This record gives sequence, structure tokens and C-alpha cells, in this order.
Amino acid sequence: MKKLLFITILLMVSVNISAQHVLEALAGNKHAHYINYFDKDLDSNARWNFFNLNRFTVNYKDKTLNTVAIEGQLTYQFKPWIGVSAGGGFYGELFVPTVGLSLSYINKNEDFFLQMYPTIGFVEGQVAPSILGIIGYTPKFNKIWGFSSQIIFSADPFEASQIVRIGADYKTKIQFGIGLDLLQNFETRNSNYNLGPFIRFNF
Repeated sequence: MKKLLFITILLMVSVNISAQHVLEALAGNKHAHYINYFDKDLDSNARWNFFNLNRFTVNYKDKTLNTVAIEGQLTYQFKPWIGVSAGGGFYGELFVPTVGLSLSYINKNEDFFLQMYPTIGFVEGQVAPSILGIIGYTPKFNKIWGFSSQIIFSADPFEASQIVRIGADYKTKIQFGIGLDLLQNFETRNSNYNLGPFIRFNF
């Protein structure tokens, strides 16, 4: 029931709130990776904010290795750079509620930004720290072209992942280039990677 309620809330917010959506697809050597996210102020004072990140992978050879991750954080900002957050994530059959902080930074040129959510998650009766974040650097060459780089990262006591994208920016609407998905499992000490071209659309 909790899983259904969480997914329903995410879908309602995604549909009813006017926000800048980001849609991305990567064709890697091991799997296809689809990502969409948005970060939206819910009031005129930018106190309330909702962040939603959805990730889906489709393995070319083994469907049992397909993954889904739906994460959302509702935040209240005390200052532009710090706030409190509450939300959670749905990972296949596992729902993890979280509470924590929202930390953000953007420079004067607005071509470098950092958004992080250090949180405490509640997993099957246990408490575990985790962090989710996005770092972006997008300097402009001229009015049409620019450089695009972005890292989406997450870590908990069991594993850490980095989603790295580097390429070109066209009119701030389309980015394309090369991408790397990297996953490290702390228990098995195994590392898996997925490398290939990506394209991203901003609406």
C-alpha cells in the first residue's frame, strides 16, 4: 500500500506541476539507460521544492537484470543553500522512506550547480544513511553551443553509483555525447560499468 501511495503521489506531482523536465537516453554496451528528472519550486518564495528522479535500465541479454528506481524529495528551504527534506525511493519491490537535508549551490554565471540530499533511510526495520546528488557544469562557447557535463551520484552502506555524462550543449535544449554508468557493490567488491552515447532533451 505504501509503495502504491508513493508512486501515485509522484505521478500526480509530475502531471500537475509545471516544471522543466529532463529526458535522457543512453545506449550502453551492456544496457540501455533511461532517465528523467525535474526540480521545481512550488511557491513564489522558493521555500517549498520538489525533486523527482526516475531511472530505468534494460539489459540486452538478461531481463532479470533490468532495474527501476523512482526517487522523490519534498523540501523546505531555510536558505537558498540549505533545507530539510522528506521523501523516499521505490526500487523494484523495495520502498525506502527517507528524511534529511537539502543542500544546493549555483555560481553567478549559472553554469555550475550542485544539489545534494544527505538522508537517513528506513529499510526493513533498520536505519541507514544515504546520499543522492547532481553536479553539473555547462559553460557556453557562444549563443548556440556549449559544453555539457553532469554527474548523478548516490551512495548507501551497500553500494555506490555514478552516472557520468560529458558532451556538447545545443541552445540549452539538447545535450549529447558519451556517458558512463558505474556501480560498486561494497559487499562483493565488484564494479560494473556501462559505456555508450547519450542524448538529453530539456523541456
